[in-house]
Amino acid sequence: MKKIYLSVFASLAFLLAMASPDIYTPELVAPGNNAAGSAPNVLLDWNAVTGQLGLHYEVQLSNDNSFATPLTFSTELSSYRMSDLFFSQQYFWRVRAIDNQGTSEWSEIRSFTVIVKPVLSSPVDDVKKVAPNVKIRWAAIGGLTHYDYQIDTIESFDSPYSHIGTTLGNVIETNTSSLFFGKKHYWRVRARHAIDTSEWSVARSLTVIGIFENLKPDNNANNLSPDVLFEWKRIDGLEKFEISIATDNQFELSEIYSVAKNLTEFIPDTLLFGTHYFWKIEAIHSGDTLTSETRAFTTVDKVSLNSPENNATNVDLVPFLKWIKISGVLSYRLELASNAAMTGAVTYSINATTDAGPEEFKIPIHVLDSAGTYYWRVLAISSSDTSNWSDTWNFRCAAVGVEEPAFRNGLRIYPSPATEVISIQMKSGVNGKATVTLFDLLGKVRIEREVQMVNGTINNFQLGSLPNGIYMLRLDYPGNSVTSKLIIRK
Repeated sequence: MKKIYLSVFASLAFLLAMASPDIYTPELVAPGNNAAGSAPNVLLDWNAVTGQLGLHYEVQLSNDNSFATPLTFSTELSSYRMSDLFFSQQYFWRVRAIDNQGTSEWSEIRSFTVIVKPVLSSPVDDVKKVAPNVKIRWAAIGGLTHYDYQIDTIESFDSPYSHIGTTLGNVIETNTSSLFFGKKHYWRVRARHAIDTSEWSVARSLTVIGIFENLKPDNNANNLSPDVLFEWKRIDGLEKFEISIATDNQFELSEIYSVAKNLTEFIPDTLLFGTHYFWKIEAIHSGDTLTSETRAFTTVDKVSLNSPENNATNVDLVPFLKWIKISGVLSYRLELASNAAMTGAVTYSINATTDAGPEEFKIPIHVLDSAGTYYWRVLAISSSDTSNWSDTWNFRCAAVGVEEPAFRNGLRIYPSPATEVISIQMKSGVNGKATVTLFDLLGKVRIEREVQMVNGTINNFQLGSLPNGIYMLRLDYPGNSVTSKLIIRK
């Protein structure tokens, strides 16, 4: 009977052994063997295996492939995240699986090397014309606490200017600050975590902008409006711009305008007409100042007339007088006279417009005479100055669409132009007393005299010492009143 029990027991043991095969050896996945540039928190990864109760993995990490003094880690997962590995260090690793039935063989041995130093991204090496706060960027590395970046004006990074800044380990870019205008700078980056610091990256260079670009107005520009527009290309990383304007190239007596750092154009207070100016612009931050070349310009001296052309004839009796617009002007003053000396000229004040095209003024009706030659000129008025008079132009009118030239409004005055004495004739043969009144174009009464009309005519009406100019003559007689224009030219 005892032999039978032993035989059954042996059979059961054999069956149990056949039901519990040996646990499989894990297969490594990543990093690949001899991988270079791994992060100090590299993830060790392998394929999971099937096991019995209590399945877990044992990971070993060593500085040598003999695993004489390895670090050992345990995990139930099929990967393990390292931390704070030494930069540029080669490591060896392997994994085995363990459950309540036993332990697998060790996996193959693989090695990887932790990254030696960061890799720079942008800007590219030897870039030119960057802003003094140019952004620098580098490739991300996992498992860090900080990055350090170093900037200097020499490649050995040991000048008095050399300085080091720091970002957190999850930040891979930063703006520089207050770099020197026109200077070449060198920069590099290193990585840090709690127990180690990497080597510095390969250095790159960059050169900060050293001149103003797209600078306006052009040097020695002429005939600029008094509201000169200054323009330049944007420069980032500044505190402000300053524009200096003076009438001497030493800027001993200059006006300095502070301009916001984000602007690229500026119009100063209205400048004087006909003045030669010197100017320069400065870009300013806490560490340096960029100064432009000194440029010069001249503002417009006088208004330029447009039409009717000088010495024009057959001009309409109610013409538009036109001249070239000057920006930054509040108003214009126009003078109209019947003589080149502009004696007794009529003055008109015209508000400046912002419309496109020339400025213009329409001469009122009944001011011009078809027989007259008229002279005109214009000056401009800004908030701080008055221009010189334009050149004086003249034109001669033509009667267009009016009644018989000898009479105007039923009234004929001759000679025209007059000097000291005139005759006045009505179309109708009216007899009796009348009143003759002469007004200047401002409406002021210059002569008022009672006269006797004989058959609609008044002879030898004395003008006295009235100066040259254009006047309105009004004839009042019982039940009626007529008005006509009178030109005096002595």
